[in-house]
This record gives sequence, C-alpha cells and structure tokens, in this order.
Amino acid sequence: SKDYARSVMFIRGVFAAIKLLQKRFPTEKIKILYAGCGPFATLLLPLLTKFNPDELKIQLLDIHQRSLDSVSRLIDHFDFNAHPIQTLQADACNYQHHDELQLIIAETMQKSLEQEPQFAVTAKLAPQLHAQGIFIPERIEVELCLAQLDCERESIESGHAIDPQALMAAGLRHPVATLLTLTPAMAAKHWQEAHCNPVSHKYELARQRIELPSLKNIRDFDALIFTRIQVFKQYRLEDYSAEISLPYQCHDLLPLAAAAVYDVCYELGSYPRFNFKRV
Repeated sequence: SKDYARSVMFIRGVFAAIKLLQKRFPTEKIKILYAGCGPFATLLLPLLTKFNPDELKIQLLDIHQRSLDSVSRLIDHFDFNAHPIQTLQADACNYQHHDELQLIIAETMQKSLEQEPQFAVTAKLAPQLHAQGIFIPERIEVELCLAQLDCERESIESGHAIDPQALMAAGLRHPVATLLTLTPAMAAKHWQEAHCNPVSHKYELARQRIELPSLKNIRDFDALIFTRIQVFKQYRLEDYSAEISLPYQCHDLLPLAAAAVYDVCYELGSYPRFNFKRV
C-alpha cells in the first residue's frame, strides 16, 4: 500500500485483535478471513512472524487471481508455508464461509466510501462472524463539514496538528452532518432496508435531509467530506493522519448557499457514492 500510515495503523489493530481473540478462544486456532487481500496481504503477512503455525487458520480472499498468485509467491519467499493459509478467488460481496469466523479483515475502501465496495462487503461478511469475534475495521464515519481547506493544509504543512474542536471554536470549521456511520453490527440492517431508486434503478440507503449553516461568508468555505476510521479499539485514523483521512471536496454542493437544504443518500452498486439533491 502506498498509504503507509494507514497500513501501519491497520497492522497494529489486527495484531491487537488477534491477541485478544487468543484470550477469548484459548484452545482454538483463530480462524481469519482477509477479504480483498490484494497482491501483498499487507495487513496480515507481516504479522505471521509473530505467531506459530498452529495458532492461526487463514483464508485470503480476492476477486483477482493475479493478486492471489502474488500473495502465494510472497508466502513461498518468506517461508510461511507451514502456516495453514488458503487462497480463494471470490467476490467478497457474495462470499459465504462454511462456518463462523473469529476475525474478519475487510479493507476495501477509498475516501468517503466512494468507488469501492466496503459497505457491501461489510454487510455480507459481518453476519458470518462469531458472536465473540472481531471485524476490522470496527467503525467508519463519514462526515460533511464546511471548512477552509487551504488554511488547514497550510497548518499541516507548517507542522501543526489539526484540532477539530479548536477549529470549530474559532468558527473555522462547521460540521454539517454525519452522512454515514458504518459498523459491522448495522451494515446488514442498512443493506436490507435499502430501496431501489425508480429513476437511476440503483439501490440506495435511506435518504436524510441536511441543511448548510447560515453563514454570511459561506463562500469563504469549502464543502469537505472527512472519513474517520476506528480500526480496532484505540487504533484510529483521524483527520489528516493518512491519505484516506484527508478531506475530499464535495463539488455537488457548489456554489455554497447559506441555509441551503439537500437530500443526501448513499448509492450502492458498482460505483458507490453519495448523491446530493437540492430541495
């Protein structure tokens, strides 16, 4: 992964999750499904040096056979063949495991949950988790804010940490709405409640109505979507801490108008995205 900060945080979270699961299931091999493992299985392979072959039972799943071939070469190269690792070509959105899993890793996302099937994968796989199992990431929150992007970038470039609370107190950032909170427990429920849009013929989650703040200088702000990820417990990706948590500019709301009202929904399908419609 080019986004090393994101990879490091996920690897730390996965390691902590496995150690906790070993306490919960002291007599069992921990059954792990890594969905969308890609060509390097980045979030799991580096950890195999920390575990004996009899501690984990691993399934690496990817829709692309080329990725699985690449992973198999890495397993050979690093002499991990003693570990029980199975590779499986399948679409994680449709995959059904033969028994309950103790750890599911599904990291198939871009900023603002756009373009990638993270929601669909979570909705499909989370119900296959053991009641005491762990799903990584634990929580993804997508929030729409009005903020001054150039000022925040300058602050970051000059070495200052971004403090959202301080920015809000200074009137430099205005939260508008949480567009989506994705947790394993709620994903399947949201999926079941999705409805087909009669115009686009695509499935979408329930619409919500949002209102922009009544700011006289609203044109001085940018409409930004922030993606925040709780990988596992204290292992989190907050604003600007990785490429995926950089703000994404929402051009659908331009030109910004004070107190403008929009209906917004998350559209599923081959290219998931948020749709905004001015009311």
